[in-house]
Amino acid sequence: MDATNIEYLSPLDLYIIIKVKFYRLELGIPPKELSSHLDRNKNYIGNIESSAHNGKYNDSVLNDIAAYFTQKAKERKSTSKVEFSIHDFYPTDILSDNRVIKDIPHILSESGPTGTLNSLIESTDFFKTKKTLKEIVKKANEVQNQTWKGSNFTQPLENAVKSERLTLTIIDGLNSYTLTKNKKKD
Repeated sequence: MDATNIEYLSPLDLYIIIKVKFYRLELGIPPKELSSHLDRNKNYIGNIESSAHNGKYNDSVLNDIAAYFTQKAKERKSTSKVEFSIHDFYPTDILSDNRVIKDIPHILSESGPTGTLNSLIESTDFFKTKKTLKEIVKKANEVQNQTWKGSNFTQPLENAVKSERLTLTIIDGLNSYTLTKNKKKD
């Protein structure tokens, strides 16, 4: 991190940003989609989740995010949590008042297969080249120190293809996934 781009905020603000990111990734919602839903600049969520920007959330925005997360969770029916409120983004323990460096991890250690897959899509070059299910599982297990199986990624990969985050091609009888190229606007 460049010293000129170091941002500081309260531990509470950092906790909230990471918690919102966690649920956003678990629900497979791209940052630009959430920004659009909030009627904000397309980079709004990305800037808040960036360590190089001083953005943070307020309660009004968090209420809108909770409502959107609830809507998306009910549509997907594959998530264990389907009702969200602003309280889901706040800690249960009291946090320090001392400001901390705004350091947002690219891949959250507590993420499940869906969140890990979406982190790999958003924050790495992993899907720049075509990847088989076996390669995806191996990479996810490496970054999360897990022993997931291919079946853990069936639904997350299907959702990533449906939402056009990944493109599916079949090579030698195996499904292969790569980042979807940005479509040109008319």
